[in-house]
Parts: sequence; C-alpha cells; structure tokens
Amino acid sequence: MSHFFAILSRMKLIRRWSLMYNRRSENVQEHALETAVLAYHLCVLHNTYFHGALNGEHAAVLAMYHDASEVFTGDMPTPVKYFNSRMRQTYGTVEEQARKRLLSALPAELQAGYKPIICYPEEEPEWPLVKAADTLSAYLKCLQEVADGNREFTEAFHTLEGQLQALNMPEITLFLETYAPSFSLSLDQMHANSDG
Repeated sequence: MSHFFAILSRMKLIRRWSLMYNRRSENVQEHALETAVLAYHLCVLHNTYFHGALNGEHAAVLAMYHDASEVFTGDMPTPVKYFNSRMRQTYGTVEEQARKRLLSALPAELQAGYKPIICYPEEEPEWPLVKAADTLSAYLKCLQEVADGNREFTEAFHTLEGQLQALNMPEITLFLETYAPSFSLSLDQMHANSDG
C-alpha cells in the first residue's frame, strides 16, 4: 500500500498567506496548479521570443510538485522563513527531509521516476522559470487582493514586483506587460476590452 497520493491530496488543506487578511483564501494545491500554468507559459515565451529550447511540459510538472513537501511542513510564512540565515538554513533542512519522506511514500521501484522532480528540481534547466512562475503567482495574488481594495497586500505586492524586476528575465517583463493588467479587471471589464 502506498500513501503517496493521499498525502499529496492534503495540499488543498494547507492555506497560504496565513498571517494576512485575505479577501479570497488560497491553498497550496491551487497555487501549485497556477504555478504550473505560468511555468509552462514562461517556457513558451522563452522558446518563441527568446530563442530558447526549454521543455514547458517538464516545467509544469516541476511546478506541480514544487511545494509538495508542505504537506509535512505547512506553508511557512515568508517573514518567518527568511527571518535570518540560520532560520532559512534550518527550514531548508526540514524541507529536504520532508521531500525525502514524501518520496519514500512511493513503492521503491517508482521512486527514481519522481526523485528528480521532488528532491532535486533545482538541477533541471527549467527550474529558474519555475521559480519565476512561483514568484509571479504570489505577485498575481497580491495584485488581485490590492485591486479588490485589500491594503493588507500592498507591501507584499511592491516587494514581489521588485523581486520580479530584479530577475531581469524578458519572459517575466513580457508577461507583466501583456497579461498581468487583466488580473485587476472584472470579468465584464475583460469582456468589454477583449480584442477578439
């Protein structure tokens, strides 16, 4: 018997942004899907406009599992995780142990198929775009909260905006110019402003 998928299903029970007032709550499973969608698109932008050759499907799978260890650790709030270097190092060790624990929930003969995406994703060439998509997902959450009048997210919005700009990734710049503005519009506004 393997508990792997039952454990993974608990991602939907882990709430993100737990220290902040949210107009709409978000869980880790939702975030993982959005990050996967964004990572795939960033790879498409990279390959189409910037002469890359990344595997968008692989990026999406990496993104689906990028926070899976949080089924054991919970979602550590950023101010706590990055409180100081010792805290970050300690939490990094905890994350590594949680990833190995998750991997061990699979039958031994299947673990090799999951190990690269669960335990060592940062070694994959798509990983920088997955991490960028992770930050972009958080930024878009903040953008929507601020657009809904939730000032609680204003500082996080500006911090994440700065982090995205500091990446100096043309795919991110293109996404922010082309797609991000729609996240502050209502569905009716998007329909009225639709090009097609």
